[in-house]
Amino acid sequence: MNMEPKTKSSGSIKRLTNPLKAATRQFGSQTILLLAVFLVLFIFFAVSEDKFLTVRSITSMAFQLPELGVLSLAMMVTILTGGINLSVNATSNMAAVLAGLFMVKFIPPEATPQQIWLFIVLGVIIALVAGWLSGVINGFLIAYVGVPPILATLATFTFYTGISTGLTGGATVTGFPEQFAVIGNKTFLGIPIPFLVFVILTVLTYYLLNRTSFGFKARMLGSNPIASNFSGIDNKAILMRIYILSGVLSAITGILIMSRTMSAAYEYGTTTYILLTILVTVLAGILPGFGNVIDIFIAMLILQILSTGFHMVLVGIRGSSFFKDFSWGVLLIIIFVINYFTRVRKAHE
Repeated sequence: MNMEPKTKSSGSIKRLTNPLKAATRQFGSQTILLLAVFLVLFIFFAVSEDKFLTVRSITSMAFQLPELGVLSLAMMVTILTGGINLSVNATSNMAAVLAGLFMVKFIPPEATPQQIWLFIVLGVIIALVAGWLSGVINGFLIAYVGVPPILATLATFTFYTGISTGLTGGATVTGFPEQFAVIGNKTFLGIPIPFLVFVILTVLTYYLLNRTSFGFKARMLGSNPIASNFSGIDNKAILMRIYILSGVLSAITGILIMSRTMSAAYEYGTTTYILLTILVTVLAGILPGFGNVIDIFIAMLILQILSTGFHMVLVGIRGSSFFKDFSWGVLLIIIFVINYFTRVRKAHE
């Protein structure tokens, strides 16, 4: 007699859980978790702070997060292969310094607008080439010399910083043409150009890692380098290309930073950016062979919301910056705990 209610109840539960399981299979449990955290934080700050949802606030966040976001992509691709790139920030600054010095020294005072744009394009190319060369050096040391990634990139971090310091004498490079500010300070159809760059690079990186043979090989290398090698994959070539990609993404970050600040310096972000990129990749659940580029994008949104939201709520309170760092740490711990119990539950299914 009691079987019918139980059957209906179990049927209802199945109907409720099936969409969740389907969504988890489609997007991944980490993506679902990050989206849930994003929505909770977004609603909390939207309710608690009137200025949070203003056009000015959202535009400001869209201008700020791309720099760290693109740099996190540069870090993510190396971690995906079982490595790390501690020189991403130094590469970014070196690329910016080289491009900045080129524009300052070679753009003539009487240059026409067309000539100025030509020099700007050349400066951007110089920055990208610098990023490519830094990737070649890192890739050669790691793939062909056999230096552990953490040691190789720690050495090149010092090397690239030394180049920037030597070229500038420790001074900040300024005096760029006004047109250069378009990249980091203007909008296109109301959307900040840096944010558009971040979205485009996220999509391209996602396609590269999830829809090409190169992405498959990179993930296989990260999950099991021995099996990858015995399956015919050229591990050394894949590592070289991965670190070149990381270097180019780092150089793009340098371009965004120098355009927004209209300056280039060897020490920009050296005290925080490396740790923050690692924080973003950990929050996104990136592991050797496993991880989703979309999770990097969502993790960046979460950190930016936390940063902006706490700044607004606690503005004027002494030590308010402590709460931002504290909240990031608490969020990481919560994500770790949830992921642990999720793995335990899957192991018992």
